[in-house]
Amino acid sequence: MDYKYYERKINDIIMKCPIEAGVEILVYNVLDNIVESKGLSLVDINRLWKDRDPRLTTGAGIPDIAILSSDFQYKTDIGQVLGFIEVKATSKSLSETEQIEEQKSATNHYIYTNGLVWKYYENHEFEWEVFLEESKLNLMGNAKTVSISENSFTELLARLNNIIWI
Repeated sequence: MDYKYYERKINDIIMKCPIEAGVEILVYNVLDNIVESKGLSLVDINRLWKDRDPRLTTGAGIPDIAILSSDFQYKTDIGQVLGFIEVKATSKSLSETEQIEEQKSATNHYIYTNGLVWKYYENHEFEWEVFLEESKLNLMGNAKTVSISENSFTELLARLNNIIWI
C-alpha cells in the first residue's frame, strides 16, 4: 500500500463515514501483508463475545484485532496470541485509558491507532509513535481532509515490518 492510497482512504473515512469501523478496515489492510509475510495470522476479533477463548479476552474485554501464530486454533490451547491492535476513530485522541492499560498488559505486542497516529508497545512499554498527518486541517470540529506525509507513512511501514512478533 502506498501513502496516496492510504491518504485517499483515510479521507474517505473522515469525510463520508467517520467511525471506528472504517479506520479498523484500513488498519487491517495495512497490517495484513506485513503479518502474512511473517507466516502469522491477522484476525478481526472485535465482535467476539467475552470469554469464548480466554487467550483473546483481556481485563478490558476484546481488542479489535489480534496477531496470532499460524497454528492458532480457537477454543483450544493450540497456538499463541502474539499481539493486539486497538483502533479508534480518527476524531479520537489516543489517551491512556484503563481499557488500553488492560489490553497492553495482556500481550507482548500492542498497537494503538486512530489511523492518523500509530503507537507501538513492546512488553507493556512504549516503544514508538508515528504521526502520519502532515498538516492538521480539522479546525473547530468541522471535517476537512488531511494530508499524509509520505516519509511518515514509509517510516510506519518500516517500523511495522521490523516488529519481531515471536
